[in-house]
Amino acid sequence: MVSDNSSRFDDRSHAGAALGMKLATTLPAGEYTVLGLLRGGVPIAYEVAQSLGARLGALAVRKLGVPSSPELAFGAIAQYASTSGRYLNPEVHRRALQYFGHDELASVENGTHADLLALAHAFKAYTPDLAGQSVVLCDDGIATGATMKASLELIAKLRPRSVTVASPVIAPESFAELAPLADGLVELLKPRQVGAVGAYYKDFSQVEQDNVLRLLGASS
Repeated sequence: MVSDNSSRFDDRSHAGAALGMKLATTLPAGEYTVLGLLRGGVPIAYEVAQSLGARLGALAVRKLGVPSSPELAFGAIAQYASTSGRYLNPEVHRRALQYFGHDELASVENGTHADLLALAHAFKAYTPDLAGQSVVLCDDGIATGATMKASLELIAKLRPRSVTVASPVIAPESFAELAPLADGLVELLKPRQVGAVGAYYKDFSQVEQDNVLRLLGASS
């Protein structure tokens, strides 16, 4: 799954299969609901669900990017059926607010929210009830952790029995920040520094919506 000399995954499918094997040997026996963060987290979640014999669903989430540097997140928003979640990075949001002002950041959030709702609507058929469930929340990598924190904030409102965060690669800082927010945190790689998550994959192609729908449909 991961080559010894490069610590890189072939692709999301291979990373998900390796993560699923680890989860199957570490999680207590029981029934699980596995959610993938749309869209890159779904191929990971699909393999994990196969390993656990679990239900599969999808959670819509979008990063809130700083206007001059969209890849830098000042927060993230999430949507699952009719429930929403929101996370703001205190320091990045404070600096962005000082530089760009409230109106410009609000414009970013409003536009992102419209995109988020469209994404959530496209996958509304794959939002199983989470009340009382043991949930495994998957993404293809966790760098700053903004999208995962928004997702956890949302899922807490749905009263699951437990939530385990699982990802092939997690930055140490995010691991430390996420650990108190989840009942379990499982990773395959925890490099000292995580820049671009794609650097840990040989193939990190964009995940198309049709492929995500195919995976979700195959698991239903």
